[in-house]
Amino acid sequence: MTSSTTYSLIKDAQDQAAVSFGKMLRRWRAVNGWTQYTAKRWAEEAGLGELIRHSGLSELERGITRSPRNIVFLSLANFNRLIHEQQFKGVRSRDLLDQLKGSKAICDEDGEPWKPEAFWACHAGILEPPPWLAAPVVSPAPQLSAGQAQGLCADWSNQAKEAARAAGAGPAQLMAAGGFAAPKLRQRWQGVILGLDAFSPEDMAELWDPEASEWRPAQWLAAWQKSLASAASGG
Repeated sequence: MTSSTTYSLIKDAQDQAAVSFGKMLRRWRAVNGWTQYTAKRWAEEAGLGELIRHSGLSELERGITRSPRNIVFLSLANFNRLIHEQQFKGVRSRDLLDQLKGSKAICDEDGEPWKPEAFWACHAGILEPPPWLAAPVVSPAPQLSAGQAQGLCADWSNQAKEAARAAGAGPAQLMAAGGFAAPKLRQRWQGVILGLDAFSPEDMAELWDPEASEWRPAQWLAAWQKSLASAASGG
């Protein structure tokens, strides 16, 4: 076996481990009923900015990040420890507190919450996810009326326009949000963003991500907002 072949096999194993780790995080979130913004809201409300870093979690869930910085594993461990201890001091919003209370931490066989090295080992493929997070958690799409579907689309449109205004973005950058949708839906998504179109309840049923327990348009919007913020900061 050549060195290049060995390297390729190692890289493939690392990539697969990163994807598996991301699926574990997504299942953990789904099991506990968290949204993609739960960690961010918690950090902001409780003043835990230095303890809980939420940036990059979406990329971790998708298995995109291959070499996370140490702070990522430290942050996950801190988040996990506070969940284990049920320590939610500083959380003011009732809905957020309801999301956090009763959440289940990731623990080892002795019942101790995973520390940074355990999260790192799992990302590296050395440590397997716990059995309760090894299988997908599927959440069925909520049933929506036509009015509810239109309301969600209007909310996404308003959110996109507000984000564009806050970033000083022009129409071209707003239209670029459509590029984060699946190719066959990009034009339709642009219409939704501009407030000129709306998905039907039947469309919405197909746009539900059962494992992430989230609407895919919300994921597209979040990805576009991140790219907008990155461009504004020169990142």
